[in-house]
Amino acid sequence: MTVAEEEQNPQERAAVAEKETFGKKVLLFFRVFSGSVLFGRKGTILWDSWEMWVMQIFITPPAEMAFFFLLAIAVYHGGSNALAQAQYTVIGNAVQSMSFAAVFAVANITSQDKWQGTLQNLIVTPANRMALFTGRAAFQIFMSTIIVVAALVYADFVFGISFANADFLALGITIVLTSVMMISFGLLISSIGLFMRTAMIVANIFLFLTMLVSGVNFPVSSLPLWLQPFSWSIPMTYGVLAARGAIQGASVFSLGTVFLEEFIDGVAVLFVGYILMRGFERLARKSGRLEEY
Repeated sequence: MTVAEEEQNPQERAAVAEKETFGKKVLLFFRVFSGSVLFGRKGTILWDSWEMWVMQIFITPPAEMAFFFLLAIAVYHGGSNALAQAQYTVIGNAVQSMSFAAVFAVANITSQDKWQGTLQNLIVTPANRMALFTGRAAFQIFMSTIIVVAALVYADFVFGISFANADFLALGITIVLTSVMMISFGLLISSIGLFMRTAMIVANIFLFLTMLVSGVNFPVSSLPLWLQPFSWSIPMTYGVLAARGAIQGASVFSLGTVFLEEFIDGVAVLFVGYILMRGFERLARKSGRLEEY
């Protein structure tokens, strides 16, 4: 022990040791996170077939947008409001198309680990669970962004959406922020896969629920009052609202409140997902569900 350490009282030494321990924990968190990001990127590129990439980026978004575009025109019987309502659904579904990467792919993380027999090894490691699973999901932020950008290109060239007044900075922030926040939603569903045989059933249910209640095809205000709070608990609701505003010319400043609300909601969803993950992990350990596939 050095002279300086001897001169410190026990309380000061404990404070210094606690600070060093906290610093090591933060460093370890980012080491696990960065390693998980690299593993998740390699895994996605190596394991997913090119057909899946093509379908997610070039086939599924325009097919989904076309379906609801034609449905809106049919519902409004080709009236004066039909085209405006159809284009309203196009923008909503263009943003919602990210769910195939941000929700499905992320929710399937635990299910894939069960199928590959690696979940048990992950669970017994002392690695921080938050760093481990958020890192593995992080690559899907990139995929989600690419999917929405491709969908907006279709919206312009195929469905006639005008971007003449769009604030592209606000639109870019909207896409990236919504991708990040919807990843937290996917992780919440993924936590269920620790206990259930697979989380994909739940992911399918929530995918169609988001189409219904997130303002994708009609305003949230059209829903029953008792259902609207659930709508505003989903990050997609804020993302769709901000995207429509940005395309109409709303600036980053004017959308600041929406961005803040989406960020708070996404962090809250991630926190709830983490609590569920630890809870389902304990239940799975006790019941032996970690090996059930």
